[in-house]
Amino acid sequence: MKTKSAFAAMAVAASLATAASAQVAGQETGAGAGGAAEAAMGQSPEAMEGALEAAISTQLTWRSHSIGPNSSAGNLQGQACPSPTRMISGACHPGYNDRVIIINQFPNISANTWRCGFRNNNNVSRTVWIYTLCGQ
Repeated sequence: MKTKSAFAAMAVAASLATAASAQVAGQETGAGAGGAAEAAMGQSPEAMEGALEAAISTQLTWRSHSIGPNSSAGNLQGQACPSPTRMISGACHPGYNDRVIIINQFPNISANTWRCGFRNNNNVSRTVWIYTLCGQ
């Protein structure tokens, strides 16, 4: 189940952080998620970072869309997450233009991507971006 693996990855990350803190303080640590704390003890920061990257794998996808002058686009799709990753969250970016308004944003679970709506209050077309954070 994806939820359990996400919680396991967070537990490993927490164990690695605890082990790193204990190592800096010169303390011993006991148990950890699947022995991750014990494995992290005595490791260099680079090795611990590599273990954390192995536990939590994320990828950012993006897609741009053009919105016509003085118009709305209510359901623009981001780039779908590549298999086997799943959408974790997303964001809408109005292209650094205070006259382009985000009117909605929400996950599109069935398409495995983020969805955004914008209103372009300019007299010319503007480009907007949709970001999707994917994880495994």
